[in-house]
Amino acid sequence: MGALFSVAIFATVIMLAAMLFTGWVMFIVVRALIFGVMSMFGVRRTMPLPMPMRPTATVRCQTQGCRAINPADARFCRRCGRGLPAAQPVQVRRAAVW
Repeated sequence: MGALFSVAIFATVIMLAAMLFTGWVMFIVVRALIFGVMSMFGVRRTMPLPMPMRPTATVRCQTQGCRAINPADARFCRRCGRGLPAAQPVQVRRAAVW
């Protein structure tokens, strides 16, 4: 009886995983078809605007071989582990990668 119950549980888990995978594949295919039809008719897909980036204060490690940029509230360097001096703002430019 215990072995039959284990096999039933195993089969149920396999069937649920197969149904989830099939649903995911169908979603991807339908979405690709919709976007394909939209592009054939010249409908442009709009991307949401990115969140505005706020400047973050950072501190540069003073160790000669490290020079890692760390958050301003950090007491120790993330890379080398040595103590950091008082906060000195370092300008960091970040670019979004699409």
